[in-house]
Amino acid sequence: MATDKSTTPGLRLPWAGKQVSPELVEEELTSLWHLAADNMRISQNMNVRTSVLNLVICVSDVQSAYKVSTLLRDLSSTHIARVTLLILDTRSDQPSNVSTWVTLRSFSIISDVMRHHFEQIVVHMSGEAVHSSAPIVSSLLKPDLPVYLWWPSDLPADPGLFHQLTRVSSRVIVDSDTFLVPEQRIRTLSSLLQETPDCALSDLSWGRITSWRELVAQFFDVAEYRSYLGDVDTIEIEHSVLPATSHSTNAVSPNPIRALLLAAWLKTRLGWKLSSDTSHNLHETETGTYSWKMARVTTLSGHLLAVALDQVEKKAVPTLTISVRPRENADLSPGSLCLVRMRSTSGDQHAAFTIDREDDKHVLTAVELPSSSRPQRTVNITATQKEDELLHNEFEIMGQDLLYEDTLHEVFSLLA
Repeated sequence: MATDKSTTPGLRLPWAGKQVSPELVEEELTSLWHLAADNMRISQNMNVRTSVLNLVICVSDVQSAYKVSTLLRDLSSTHIARVTLLILDTRSDQPSNVSTWVTLRSFSIISDVMRHHFEQIVVHMSGEAVHSSAPIVSSLLKPDLPVYLWWPSDLPADPGLFHQLTRVSSRVIVDSDTFLVPEQRIRTLSSLLQETPDCALSDLSWGRITSWRELVAQFFDVAEYRSYLGDVDTIEIEHSVLPATSHSTNAVSPNPIRALLLAAWLKTRLGWKLSSDTSHNLHETETGTYSWKMARVTTLSGHLLAVALDQVEKKAVPTLTISVRPRENADLSPGSLCLVRMRSTSGDQHAAFTIDREDDKHVLTAVELPSSSRPQRTVNITATQKEDELLHNEFEIMGQDLLYEDTLHEVFSLLA
């Protein structure tokens, strides 16, 4: 293990609390709890101390640490026992150092009179000490509580560091919106699940597309439309990218992960598989443009039968395609879903079911049937887009999100 020092020269974090030596963290937290109890006795506040989970947050710099520390104030309905905020400075020219700060934080539960307290430990690691992050974190956890690891930024270039910390975690939460090289990071996550099948992995972007998945499902809750579902043969998905003239330096563009997750989810829901005919498939990482030819998996006498296009008459099985393409939009964050269109063909009868982005908060849904078209409907999709709300939803999940994990593997197979 790298030699640890108790201070990082020149580094001051007034928002992080009192700086202490790593070995004195527990002693200082005990002292802070005693002080909080004394304050409660001479005031009208009711302090609530809960012990539900450890939250470990990993960031790469002090600015990001301050941002997520501020965000924690909005998680008032989450009963966190202890937050360990890791600042991992992986620059090779930095000396090996470990510095720690501790504080008690609180937010109101019902009113300003009743407050929920939790512990916060900030750990700054640099140089070789970064490679000891997993054992250091383990020593700072509250025992017998689940460990949630939240990685709010892009995964490290060296996946070994990420994998080490996942091994001491019960649940891992990432945000693929921040991935600088989306396809590579998808492979990292898929490999993680294969190597550690008990790891409970989730992605905030999966929550961001929940409203889109619900709207797709709602189309076919209508009995009149249900018969068209089995004849869907084309899926089109668009994701937002910055215009070529944009000078933004803070956004990853293109980042098609939301579109890829939705494509993979639709593929499995419809019972499709990749066709053996790949001659017309398209894979353009630079632009976020993809297209795949599919084959339908049908149920026959209780068994799944893969119907390959080259094994039957072409007129018996329609050409099935999924396409993902970019749409320039300077008003949307890169990666936002812009369009989902499902086309259904039965003989000479055609239908289309469309969800089209109107603005940042609304989409238009439309249904075109062979004999008529239904009026467009405007739907608000902002209900679960805030980061703190997405996080809160993830904290409520104690086990594995198997649907997300299966969908992630499907994305990996599409990109392979």
